[in-house]
Amino acid sequence: MNIGKKATEAKNNTKNHIRATVRALFLSGRKLTAREINMITCSNDARKVISELRRSGWNITDLRLSSGCKLYWINSLPQQKD
Repeated sequence: MNIGKKATEAKNNTKNHIRATVRALFLSGRKLTAREINMITCSNDARKVISELRRSGWNITDLRLSSGCKLYWINSLPQQKD
């Protein structure tokens, strides 16, 4: 039983770390593709994290490049919810 619980906690910690890294990248003002975000975070969750950030109020803009990739950046800082 404990092994399953530890595995779940490790998975959640990894997801939280990826989310925090993506938030920090956008807050730094960088414009990145999902591929670049995935390379930086060593994951394959960039588009999922971007969707989650948008649902939580982040104004993330995207632009399709001629290569077919989308370039993402933060348009304005997220609003604090009371």
